Amino acid sequence: MRRPSRAQVRLAPAVRRQQLVDVAARLLSNQGTSGLEVQAVATVACVTRPVVYRFFPTRLALIQAVLDEFEFDLSHRFHLALARTIGKPLPEIAEAFVLACCEAIDSKGRGAWQLMYARGADVEAASLGRATLGRMLQPWLPRITELTGLSRQRLTLLAEIVVAAGGAALDGWLQDTVSQREAVRLATRTIGALLGEFSPTDR
Repeated sequence: MRRPSRAQVRLAPAVRRQQLVDVAARLLSNQGTSGLEVQAVATVACVTRPVVYRFFPTRLALIQAVLDEFEFDLSHRFHLALARTIGKPLPEIAEAFVLACCEAIDSKGRGAWQLMYARGADVEAASLGRATLGRMLQPWLPRITELTGLSRQRLTLLAEIVVAAGGAALDGWLQDTVSQREAVRLATRTIGALLGEFSPTDR
């Protein structure tokens, strides 16, 4: 059977860009940053390298696009979780946010999530991931202040601890050592305990 040539498959610019981001997200999830190369994205998307470069001038720009899409999706889910849990006990709030993380990972892949905690050899990509995580935390710091009464300096430290603990619990699910349900339970209990430990009197 004759395979269609690349020239026969023409997509609108917005559609093509989204295709390239989706391909990059899959590669990042399955192979990590080492597998996310421009040529690999071009091959999977059945386009040439110049087509990829037309939308993303560098490999890091492509990685940033994957992170941006994950950030947008997860932030939306966080806002929905907050709306559902206004006035609810702390454990229910924590569980809603952990579930939001799981839903975003299921929807967009694990690559961007794992990159936000990256400390590996790809220093530039890891820096992009950490910057994305920092941006995501900023809007929620006032809410954590309401729950704990902490000063801004201690609040920032607490946020980093909570994120690390919750991320470690979800890593168990992503590495197939525990079920998603068990990972959510562990993350929820850990986050709830940390927030409860940092009471308004502990400043």
